[in-house]
Amino acid sequence: MTNSKSEDRRQFLLNELKRIGYKPSENENLENLSLYDIEMLVISVKGERGNDIETFNARMKIEEEAE
Repeated sequence: MTNSKSEDRRQFLLNELKRIGYKPSENENLENLSLYDIEMLVISVKGERGNDIETFNARMKIEEEAE
């Protein structure tokens, strides 16, 4: 059973991937990835595109504090 915070984090990360325009390959199912793998994917995609990872982490923290 996944706890609520993990599920919230997973949803945030999946939304973040959509926001930055990540398109999974046809045989890649993001829903089957672990939370860690999704987080690493977001970081690597943002790194490839030159986005600031600190900004991403700060935005996640702000959302967590708003709950």
